[in-house]
Amino acid sequence: MSSKRPDPYDRAMSPLAADDDESDRDIDADLRGDTRPIDLIDVFGRARGVVAEMVRSTPTGDTLVVVTNELGFPVGQRAIRRPESLPHALVFGRHNRCTLSIPHDSRVSLRHILLTAWPGQGALRLRGYDLGGRAGIVLADGKRVPGFSALGHVALSFGRTGLVVLPGGPAGLSLLEGTTDQAFQRLTGIDRDGGGIRLAISAMAEPSVAQLGGYRPIDVEARPQPRGILRLRSLKSKSQRGAEASRELEVDSEQLQRGLLIGRYSDRCSLAGSGRNLSRVHALVTEEGPNSLLVYDLASTNGVRPGHETEGPSHSVVRLRHNEPVMLGHFELSWTPAERIRVH
Repeated sequence: MSSKRPDPYDRAMSPLAADDDESDRDIDADLRGDTRPIDLIDVFGRARGVVAEMVRSTPTGDTLVVVTNELGFPVGQRAIRRPESLPHALVFGRHNRCTLSIPHDSRVSLRHILLTAWPGQGALRLRGYDLGGRAGIVLADGKRVPGFSALGHVALSFGRTGLVVLPGGPAGLSLLEGTTDQAFQRLTGIDRDGGGIRLAISAMAEPSVAQLGGYRPIDVEARPQPRGILRLRSLKSKSQRGAEASRELEVDSEQLQRGLLIGRYSDRCSLAGSGRNLSRVHALVTEEGPNSLLVYDLASTNGVRPGHETEGPSHSVVRLRHNEPVMLGHFELSWTPAERIRVH
């Protein structure tokens, strides 16, 4: 009988892991055809009655997240409470591990959008990230953006899917009052003819994020600030050495504002590693403050955990600090802030 201790990272590939290897080629044919976004106001009008009933049954203080198909039929929903410490995180995509799985829209990527909800008083602060999907995120004014920020409510589309976020109870119902056109303009700031608030104004603003309710412009004189080095290191591989087993990436404030992807898929990930334990698009890293980053699990097969945890359930978000690494499967992700980097 062997006395070898079991390796907690040695796990048979599950159907979920196999699904993680699925190619995005199945959406290519669709994208070569009609790539126009859905008519969001039409979709909203069809969904409004059902969404109103969902809002009515959502407790005051909670926030309702609804995804619909292009006919306005709700295909998924989630009520979220205001977070107390770390932000809440929801992942949308075709992968069956996503918070809201959308398997029947072939234009949606396996992991398409990360939506985060932040602690604080007043209207719930929302921040969304495009995870590199071909169909992107399209706002109510028809502009595609790499990310968005909103307070309390939002409506947008990705692929042939609509997304509506509303506060629960009377606050949400008040946004839906009146005609479809009135409710849509109240929710998005845009009327049926495209008039109203200009949510995204030009490709020049692409490095920034769409601030719904008015665009947050870029200071063209500003330069990204160095934020240190991220290191991704496999703790399991015995055949790899040195640089092959460890990857490094210098990061700046602009990259972290937009969100930095980590995974096996080098076409979409800024920091890519090799190994079956790492999902194609495994995690997203953003800035929390001067001394910490946030690492979000993007419906990965092997999860995201604090550095001292090797097993157990994955965390939807983990704080990353200097000398406090985060585990992505059996890969260790560490961060050396810019002020701690020594130049020899």
